[in-house]
Amino acid sequence: MNVAAARLWAVTQAPYLASALFALRPIEHPDGPPGVSADADWNVHVSGDLPAEEAGWWLIHHVGHLLRDHPARARGESWPLASDAEVNDDLPPPPFPAVSPDTLGLPPGLLAERYLELVGLIDVPPELVACSAPPYTGPAVMTDVERSLLVRAVAADIDAHRGAAPGGWRRWAEEVLRPAVDWRALLATLVRHGLGRATGRVDYSYARPSRRSVPSVVLPSLVRPVPRVAVVVDTSGSVREEALRRVLGEVDGVLRAGAQVDVICCDAAAHPPQRVRRAQEVTLVGGGGTDLREGLKAAGALHPDLTVVLTDGDTPWPATRPRHPVVICLITPPDPAAVPAWAHVVRVES
Repeated sequence: MNVAAARLWAVTQAPYLASALFALRPIEHPDGPPGVSADADWNVHVSGDLPAEEAGWWLIHHVGHLLRDHPARARGESWPLASDAEVNDDLPPPPFPAVSPDTLGLPPGLLAERYLELVGLIDVPPELVACSAPPYTGPAVMTDVERSLLVRAVAADIDAHRGAAPGGWRRWAEEVLRPAVDWRALLATLVRHGLGRATGRVDYSYARPSRRSVPSVVLPSLVRPVPRVAVVVDTSGSVREEALRRVLGEVDGVLRAGAQVDVICCDAAAHPPQRVRRAQEVTLVGGGGTDLREGLKAAGALHPDLTVVLTDGDTPWPATRPRHPVVICLITPPDPAAVPAWAHVVRVES
């Protein structure tokens, strides 16, 4: 088998994977049946005689498994089917019946772990060819540090070829280059930061006289005002109540230390504010269209120290920055371009 020709074909098909394709170390097995397989140490085992196009397709396939760390993620006897579905989702159909979301009748764009759950619910066509563990092994091609550097280099190449790389590879590169942050921790940080100036404010007030005594004089004492928080909840039909309740619970946990909270439900119009002490007390009202400009306008009228918005982002936004800090919790977020640049954004995991 001409490995150089196969690798050249693979690079022309997926130039964004060139670094990974050239990192593979070929090991030939003259007596083995025709095929291409790879082990977890980046050795590609070739035997027999396959056309360059078919062998190149397998090279891209195996690079997909290795870059996505499928050998380490493997679990369950159906893992080969599930991991192949994730990898082959981003490949053109080969000249043989291979496993893919389409051939399995499953939705595209999922991770192998989710395909593993779904594969157990369907009858898999017996003619589909799934990738299996190679019967060969070889020495490690690179160290863990070198492998990590290679993964980031490939992710950067994919980011540079965004117009050519399939969606699955773009999502993978995004996770490598900009790993997801725990949204709960980020939300807590942003809320506390937004309230920092309010909690740091002190002023003199005669409502509570000072303990210091001066004959014939009443002295004021220093008081710390209670922070005010407005929570605007998108109650249009596009946002699930279950998700809203979950995020409201997280906001509740952050604010439990003490803040005055007003919740404004908003669909096409802003509903009257609800003064609450706990998230469980909120009554979600609405269900029509969405215009959170009305909700933010209503929140501004309360002069809050911070506004927290719970939404899926499918709404018009104010063109200018509100006078108070705004944190937007995006539930099942759309294109980030739909979010205003003046807001702090937390992407809530579904």
